[in-house]
Amino acid sequence: MTLKNILNNSWVVNILFLLVLLTLNTLISMQYEPITNFRLYSYQGASLAFVYVMAVLHNRYMLQMLIVKGQYWQYFWLLCAWLGITTFVTYTLRVDVFRTDLDVLWTGDLLFALACLLIGIGLWFLYRQATLQTMELRNSLLMREKELQYLQSQLDPHFFFNTLNNLYGVSLRYPNKTPELILSISELMRYQLESSRKQLVPLEDELQFIRNYVHLERARVRQRCQVNFKKKGNEKDLLITPLILIAFVENAFKYAPSSMSASYIKVELEIKGETLHMKIRNTVPGNKQSVSSTGVGLNNVKQRLALAYAKRHTLITHEENNIYYTELLLTLDRHASTPLPDRG
Repeated sequence: MTLKNILNNSWVVNILFLLVLLTLNTLISMQYEPITNFRLYSYQGASLAFVYVMAVLHNRYMLQMLIVKGQYWQYFWLLCAWLGITTFVTYTLRVDVFRTDLDVLWTGDLLFALACLLIGIGLWFLYRQATLQTMELRNSLLMREKELQYLQSQLDPHFFFNTLNNLYGVSLRYPNKTPELILSISELMRYQLESSRKQLVPLEDELQFIRNYVHLERARVRQRCQVNFKKKGNEKDLLITPLILIAFVENAFKYAPSSMSASYIKVELEIKGETLHMKIRNTVPGNKQSVSSTGVGLNNVKQRLALAYAKRHTLITHEENNIYYTELLLTLDRHASTPLPDRG
């Protein structure tokens, strides 16, 4: 049995906590009484252990009547009985068994029991609140993971649809290029299939995927659009959510190419430390034609950014003078040599 499993046992935790209390009580009492006063230390240990056990029973069973079931009168009478039994036992231990502090009235034992009870209730509420917050956080993380997986499943057919649409256009104009492009598309789809099963992928793999996509699109647009791709900085050991950048590059290639006027697409990536800065500028022809699309790409990636990079990303998009600007700042994760987890 592992240490974690042992500590998950509430009785083991209670015994360990009781041992800590007994040790602290002994250390404090040693400042006032010699360790040779066996009867005093035995009484203190026995009464403290008994009151602790009673407090645990109260928190585990009696508080449920008050908090969960709302049985107020039943709880009140049981609480009176609890205080009576605890006071009687500690008084008997002090006076009749260990015969210490004989001149102290039973009210001292009642106040001691009441103080321990209030401390125990306070600790129970703190533990309950911490447990509820932990459960809420766990449920929130599970919901976020499920939503990310749902968005990822939407992205797969969206990308597949657009890629096949592009292949169809190229095959009509340049049929001799079709076999080469099919091979390129198969590489893109292979990466997409493998990466979609992971929460994070190496940034260098993601950037290579984008390079391959840009190469494929260059073959499609040819002379109709000037394409420029630049990357600066070191992407080694950085991780990124898969397929989170490609939608912005796709969007540029959808709308920029034009046979009527000069058009261009500029993709610039700069990596500084753990920050990725992506800037895309592309022309938007005034007489742009409608582009076949599923219409989920950009909305999808914005939701994924909000979930996966909450407070760790800045996205700015705007159009000015027939030029569309996209700027994305991401604070990425870093890894050493640990294997990347699958989504399961």
